[in-house]
Amino acid sequence: MAAKNKFTILILSAILFLVSCALTENMVEKEKMADDGIIRLSKIEVYPQYLDEYLEFATEVGTKSLQTEPGVLTMYAMQDKENPCMITILETYSSHEAYKTHIASEHFQKYKQGTLHMVKTLQLCDQMPMLSLIHISEPTRHAQIS
Repeated sequence: MAAKNKFTILILSAILFLVSCALTENMVEKEKMADDGIIRLSKIEVYPQYLDEYLEFATEVGTKSLQTEPGVLTMYAMQDKENPCMITILETYSSHEAYKTHIASEHFQKYKQGTLHMVKTLQLCDQMPMLSLIHISEPTRHAQIS
């Protein structure tokens, strides 16, 4: 139950953060995604006894990354409804260089080193946008998926 409450707090914090960013002049200006931009689903299984502590680390690194790194475009964390120890994070980076900068950052290294013993499995699943698969044919203007 405590993990569910932490997740709710995480979501509400993210919403509050996004709203406050829209209202402040101190918002980090985000970059556009380059051709070598990264879209990734990080699938993480956390040992149950470390779930609450892991969520604290994940919340901190996600928030700091979005606030301080222009090349970090998205950090959206989710928990599986059936198994809250299964975490999926949608991450998007404007470029490969932005990703390298992110993983070298002090806050990411704190997260990585602090959670190594908490993580049972980790899968990094790179994705591609579906829009790059859609072509519009000029005469009919119908979308075709290749």
